Amino acid sequence: MARRRIGWLSWAPPRAGVALALGAVGLLLVGLAASAQDLPSRCTGLCRANRAGHFVALSDVFRPEGAVDGDDLLARVDRTPAGALPPDYAPRDLVDLETMRPARPHRCTPPAHQCLRREAARAYRALATAMREDGHRPHVGSAFRDYRVQCSTFLGWAADGGFCDATTSSALPGHSEHQLGTTIDLFTYAWTNDGDKWREGYGCSPGGQWIAEHAAEHGFVLSYPLHPDYRREGSSCAGEEARIDPRTGYRYEPWHLRFVGVEAAARFEAAREASGPGTLGELTLGQWLGQRSSSAEARVTAPVCDGCNCDRCATLEAAEGPCEAPALALGEDGAPRGAEGPPRFVSARLLREGEALIVEARVAVPANTFTQPPVITEASGVRYRRGRRGAELPGIGPRTFTPLEGAHRLVIGFDDRDDWPWSAALVAPSRTGIANGLAERIVAAPGELTVRVPLDGVAPGTRVRVGLAEGRRARALFRGRAP
Repeated sequence: MARRRIGWLSWAPPRAGVALALGAVGLLLVGLAASAQDLPSRCTGLCRANRAGHFVALSDVFRPEGAVDGDDLLARVDRTPAGALPPDYAPRDLVDLETMRPARPHRCTPPAHQCLRREAARAYRALATAMREDGHRPHVGSAFRDYRVQCSTFLGWAADGGFCDATTSSALPGHSEHQLGTTIDLFTYAWTNDGDKWREGYGCSPGGQWIAEHAAEHGFVLSYPLHPDYRREGSSCAGEEARIDPRTGYRYEPWHLRFVGVEAAARFEAAREASGPGTLGELTLGQWLGQRSSSAEARVTAPVCDGCNCDRCATLEAAEGPCEAPALALGEDGAPRGAEGPPRFVSARLLREGEALIVEARVAVPANTFTQPPVITEASGVRYRRGRRGAELPGIGPRTFTPLEGAHRLVIGFDDRDDWPWSAALVAPSRTGIANGLAERIVAAPGELTVRVPLDGVAPGTRVRVGLAEGRRARALFRGRAP
């Protein structure tokens, strides 16, 4: 089957034999809070566990009540449980991009038949005309995709590479912006005629740069820009394109354009410019849409639980989800349930590994607890050095993180000072440092954690104190001398 990887938004033609292919990965039916029969038939494999226990709870992909209103041009559709469209949602005003005639959703199957909502289609035609006038011939790789097509895409990935690989390569059905009918993957023929259109480098091609500069004039916005940490110095379009952006959960997709309207696109661009382009505060479209909402669910950025990410995921499923102890349980309204209490300090000790002092603390963390960067684990490679307040991030350098209200963290200081210059997120030891590209709260890992923080330049005999903090409020819970 021909398929293409587009970050987490991959597209593939529906497979005729998806059910047979999935049999090879050993899917086993498990109890669900609601019947998977409510899903389209080709989608029921999402809610069946493989031998490793990986699946998605029905309530996280099938949410007829309280689901996103897809008719809203500013609807928030993303990887979070609350960012889901209903399985039966399809725009009522779809038109064929070639003919502008009304089109039925089930006949809009890219690449053969590309469709958008009428207003978005008109805007695309104006955008395409402007591109041609400037010497760029546009090529649409994919436009509207319904829920069933996205099921086939995701389950195809699961059959080929395993469920966990699929969750980092394809959007879950209901969670794809393409289902809105306002999103296109836009290239130029100059780019596609020269090789695989999904290859890296399109953002810095003449056509990609034209799109980045002019798309907003026609009401389109890039949903998945290149994270500032991944950009090559002096560039906004070149760098480490294959890395997942912690702000969006997707890789850089310079071809992925979403229509929000000319006025909204101008407001977003103004907000992004004011947020500090090139800094951690630089806004993405998803963050801007979340700021528009006053609901508690808009503050949840954790992805749907799938059994592969239990230490950092969120779910609407109360009993029969893939994670025995999900990091964040949500109520029916999509808002986080409250934690049973604050994290509890268990113990701490000071060790010496070579020249570095290691602060090792054990902390009991209730489910539904929030923490914040920096993530300091062996996998992240982050460490501190005395005399510098910021955490040393590999390949980036020192970075400071402002304490956030409602975020719990481990803090470290010295007895001869009143401040707490160093802190660490309450996360599992296996966590990578991807969240260090965020300036917001993240979900803490539930359970009893061991947090190890390497400190360079701390002399033997130095009196060290360790504590827990929420926001700017901290208290010392351990004191000792560096060995």
